[in-house]
This record gives sequence, structure tokens and C-alpha cells, in this order.
Amino acid sequence: MIKVIKVTSLILLILIIFALYNSIYFDIPRNEVVSKHAKGNSEFVELDDGSLIHIRDEGNKDGKVLVMVHGFNGSLFNFETMTPFLKDQFRILSLDLPAHGLTGSVKSNLYSYDGFYRVISEVLEKQDIRKFYLIGHSMGGMIAWRYSLERSEQIKGLIIIGSPFIGSEKEYREFQSVNAPPVAFELLESRIFREMLAYITPRFLVKEGVSQTVYDQNLVTEELVDQFHEIILQEGSREAMGELLINFEDNFISEAALLKNIDMPTLILHGEEDNLVDLRFVNHFVEKIPDVKLVTYPEVGHMPPMEIPEKLANDIEAFIKKN
Repeated sequence: MIKVIKVTSLILLILIIFALYNSIYFDIPRNEVVSKHAKGNSEFVELDDGSLIHIRDEGNKDGKVLVMVHGFNGSLFNFETMTPFLKDQFRILSLDLPAHGLTGSVKSNLYSYDGFYRVISEVLEKQDIRKFYLIGHSMGGMIAWRYSLERSEQIKGLIIIGSPFIGSEKEYREFQSVNAPPVAFELLESRIFREMLAYITPRFLVKEGVSQTVYDQNLVTEELVDQFHEIILQEGSREAMGELLINFEDNFISEAALLKNIDMPTLILHGEEDNLVDLRFVNHFVEKIPDVKLVTYPEVGHMPPMEIPEKLANDIEAFIKKN
């Protein structure tokens, strides 16, 4: 019996070592990731501090301007399938926030809401954009409505996709209990795991995370998972993401009364099968914003820009034409 236990323990140890070994991924040099994924209209805007921000400025240069802000662990590539349905009518600016996408790590400590506001503002200034419609997905929605309070004179309309509003500690606990985040997001709450993230970033966790965000699993292609995984492995990005997680720990709860100060037309778009942000967590938006419309989509998850790009683009275009 003892011999069986020893043999079993040895086999388990070997399996654990093998699993860890196959989960260790070293950084991929930035130039390799950029050369592979920076295609089409991709360019890099240099901030005053020397940081390089990956953007796409495309579409109709004479049209109204749409500024798109992605969510946590996302990138401007999340809007890639939707923009073709909009760029004949509109000028579209999308960007990768610090710690994300092909922007990755930056020179200054911009891994916070204040840092993101600064980056967005500076990129808009350098692209000579003064009036625009602001679109935010998931975390980008949280950034967008806060930005709209600071720069309301710039924004003609606000569009929030798959983003929650949490107004109290009680609601935050409910948000955590109701929603079923992918294993990767749960592990990211652990400081030890965040430190391990610099070396151990298993592809299966990335795939599991992507799978949780969409309703139609046929969208989760090996090519899509590889793109997410390779961008995460870009040199410096995992350390930057760790800094971001530390800075964002206390940023989920906001005072709901602030929403009454949003003085531009607002459109809330949400998938009814969103596993990361349950539909109930848009209630504050609907109840507090003076000029607001809610549109929901059956059989759509957390990534409407990828899941129903044409339908989403049509609803965005209709909203802009009315406002």
C-alpha cells in the first residue's frame, strides 16, 4: 500500500512539473508581436513622455468621429469586425490602452483611470479630434462615462457596451456572486498569481477566458486564441498588467448620483447572455442618466462587437443619426 502511495505521489509530482513546464512562456520581443499584428491602419502615436500608443485612425475623414475604448485585457482588435460596417460613414479612432494590446508597457505610470484619461486626451489632441461620440466596451464603458463627466464639452454622445455600474459594497458583492468570471480572472485576484503571471501564462487559461466572453463558441477559433495569447506575452505587458490590477482594485464602486450629470445622449448596449456582466448591473445607467436608451440582444454574450458586429454597428449608426 505504501509503495502504491509513493508511486502515485511520484506520478502526480511529475504531472504537476510537466504542467508547470508547459505553462511557462517567456516574453516575446515587442518588435515580433508588433510586426505580426500591427496591420492595415495600425500606427503608433508618441506621447510627450515618449510612450508609444497603438491606434487605428480610419474610415471617412469627413464623417462624424467615433472614439472606441476597449475593455480589460482587450484591445482595439475587439472592434475589428465591427468597424467595416461603420467606416464608410464615420471616422473611427480606436486605441490600445497602456498594459493592453500592442501598446503594452509604457514609460510613465499610466496604469490607472487617471492615466487612461491622460492617454485618451493626448491621443485625441495629437490626432486633432475635438468633438466625437465616445464608445466604451466593458472596462472601457467605465472609463467612457467617467471621461464624459470631465470632458462633456467634447462628447456629442455616449455609447456603453457590456459595462456594469456598481454603486455600493453590497452591489459589488452581489456582482461577484452572480457573475461567473473565467478561471483566469479569478486567479488574477491573487497577488501570488499576479507575480507568477510574469512567467506562467498558460494558453488554456487564455482560451477559457475568451470562451466565457462569447455565447457562440464557434467564434473561439485557434487563430483568435493565439492572437490574445501572443499579445499578452509581448515583452513587458504582463508586468504592466500586474500594475494595472493593483491600481484598479478600488475602482469598481462609484456614486450612482454622478450619472445624473451625464448631459449627452447615451446608448446602453448589452448581451442578454453576458456571463461577465449580468444585465441587471446596467440598472443605474437606465435609472439615473437623463437621456438614455437601452438595447439588449438575445443569444449574445459579453463581446457584442465580435458577436453581432453588423447589428451593433446599425444600432450605433441609428443612434448617431438621431443625435
